[in-house]
Amino acid sequence: MTEVDLDTTDLPLGTVFPDAPYNQVLVKAIHAVRNGETLSQDRLAELERHRQALWQRSNELKDQDLKAYGRLTAERYGFKVEGDHLCYPWMTADYRRVGYQSDFFTFDREKRALVPFELDHTKPRVIVFATGRAFAEKNARLGSLRPDHAVQKARDVMSAQVHLVRSRLVQADDDSVQVAAVAYDMVTNEEETPALRIQALLDSGMLHQVSIRAAERIFGPILGEFETFPTGRIVRRDGCILGTRKSDDEIIAGLSHLALVGGSVGCIITLQAARWLDALLLELGVKESVRAEAQRSFMIVNLGPTTPLRAGPTNLLSVMNLRDEFVFAGNHTAPYERRLSQGERCLMPEDPTNDHDRSNEWTIALDVDGSITPDDTGFRFDPLGTHFGHSLKYYADGLRKLGVNHILRRALARDGAYRLGEMVAEATRSGELDLPAVSDGKS
Repeated sequence: MTEVDLDTTDLPLGTVFPDAPYNQVLVKAIHAVRNGETLSQDRLAELERHRQALWQRSNELKDQDLKAYGRLTAERYGFKVEGDHLCYPWMTADYRRVGYQSDFFTFDREKRALVPFELDHTKPRVIVFATGRAFAEKNARLGSLRPDHAVQKARDVMSAQVHLVRSRLVQADDDSVQVAAVAYDMVTNEEETPALRIQALLDSGMLHQVSIRAAERIFGPILGEFETFPTGRIVRRDGCILGTRKSDDEIIAGLSHLALVGGSVGCIITLQAARWLDALLLELGVKESVRAEAQRSFMIVNLGPTTPLRAGPTNLLSVMNLRDEFVFAGNHTAPYERRLSQGERCLMPEDPTNDHDRSNEWTIALDVDGSITPDDTGFRFDPLGTHFGHSLKYYADGLRKLGVNHILRRALARDGAYRLGEMVAEATRSGELDLPAVSDGKS
C-alpha cells in the first residue's frame, strides 16, 4: 500500500512548534530518504543545528513554567482548558475498555504472538502497561492500513513490548517470573495520547478511568475476595466493597515480588494505578502504616515517560532517552542534562540531597538512537517516521547493557517493603551495574 505523506503535525513536536525549522526540515529529510536519497553529512549537520535550536526554545519555556507549557500545548492541539483541567470526553465518560477479551496476555514464544494469560499472584510478576493501541490509528493513517490490519499491528506492538521486557529486563528463560500485559487499551484514539500527557502536566492528580480499572483488575485479587464486574471493576453496594479483604500480612505478601512496567502513555497509567491502590486500601479500612508499607512493596519501571511524573511513596525507576522526541514533547529533560553535565552518572536519585539508599525514586538518562544521532563519521539518520527515538527496543537494549535487570531481579525477590535505593546500592556494590557517564544529548 502507498504510504501517506508526513506533514509537521505528524511529528512529536510539530503541532506545538509548527513554525520550527527543525520540524520543516525533518519532514523533508524523511521524504527524501523514503524516495531513496542518501542525506549528506552537511544536510544532517544542518538538521542537528535546527534540532538544538528547537530543544533550547522548548527548554526555556519549560524552565519558566511547566503548567504554562501545558496550556500552550493544549491550545496548539485545540483542547479547551478550564482551570487545570482539560475539557475532554474521558474526564466524564466511563469507557468499557477490556482489550482483546482477556484480563492479561503474555508472549508465546512458539506462536510469536500474544495469548491469554492468568496471573498467579503467589509468584513473581511483571505486568506491562502496553501501548499498542496508542499507535494503531496513526499507523493506519500513515501506512494506509485497513482498520483490521491496524488492530493487528497494535497486537504486534503489545506482543513485542512483552517479549522485550522478558528478554532484556527480566532475562529469565524459564517461567519463574511471569511477564504479561494488562489487557486494557491505554487510549482509544490518536487525540487521547497528547490529551493524557497534557492533563498530567496541568494536574498530576487526575485519575483516568483506565487506570482505575487496571488497578482493580491487578490489585483486587491481592487485596481480598471481592465481587467484580466483567470489566474488572470491583462491585460496591451502598458505597461499600462487596467481599472480604485479606489480612495486612497477606496483602503485603501479595504486593511483594511485583513490578509494573509502563511504556510511553502507559507510564502515566502505572502511577495512577498505584495511587488507586492506596485509595482501595483506604476504602478497605487499612491503617496508614500498612498502606505506606504496601506502596513500598512493589516497584514501577517507566520507559519513555511523556510527561514529568512523581512517584510519591512508590518505588519508581524512570528511564528517558535524551533523543526521544515524544518524551521531549511533553517532559522536561533539561534538569537531567544539567546534572549529567556536572558529572553525575546516568542513574541518578530524583532528590540528590537525600540519603541515596533511602531514595525510592530514580531516573536513568540514556543516550541512544533518535531521529538523528552522532557517530564516529558524523551523524546517523533514522528515517522511521513513527518512533523518533521512542523505541522500546532502544530502551530495553540500553538498560540491559547497564545491568538494570539486576536491580529488577533483586526487587522481585524482596519480601515486604523496601526502597529502590537499597536495590541500586546492592547492585552497585556487587559490580552488576555498568553506569558510564553519558553526553547531555546535545553533541
